[in-house]
Amino acid sequence: MDKSKPLLLVLFSILICGLYNGTVNAQLNDSSPSFDEKSTKVRQYTPSELQLESFKGGLLVGEPKQAVEFWILGVNNRSGAIQYTMLSPSLQEKTRSKFEETRWITGQSSPSVNNFRFTNEEKLSESKMRYTVKYDVETSTQYLVSGQKIIFVEKNLEPFRENWFISSITTKYNEWEAFTPAETVLK
Repeated sequence: MDKSKPLLLVLFSILICGLYNGTVNAQLNDSSPSFDEKSTKVRQYTPSELQLESFKGGLLVGEPKQAVEFWILGVNNRSGAIQYTMLSPSLQEKTRSKFEETRWITGQSSPSVNNFRFTNEEKLSESKMRYTVKYDVETSTQYLVSGQKIIFVEKNLEPFRENWFISSITTKYNEWEAFTPAETVLK
């Protein structure tokens, strides 16, 4: 990953952590309401929900490997928001409450995961890739263990969308690592 990634992290963190006052009312349907129509279904969006949706929209990636690289950036910086934006809609739905419980901060300060490296890349179809990523778990003074994650990335097949997202992350359990909410940990 290039040197501009930390700057992106700072900018995205400011976006997520910034606070706005008030809420926004939005219609649940996509049609334009007429002036005499009264809607009984109004959704209240909190400032945090609006920020998260804006953040997610700004991070749609056009290449499958980018989804994994951004997810790794989120892991390295303990940013659940960056990790979350790289997940498929169904994986986001399954893990959102876990991310919220941790206040969008994941991992631990020590030991930490470092030295991520792609060891295998496999094209499964035109819209699905599998990546094997290895990494080290270490403290500031010692190496503890190597880990490996298998990450599936899929292309969004919705019309007018060209982004890729992570649909599955599988990791083998080790006692030293703090796993992210979206991972399936095998014992």
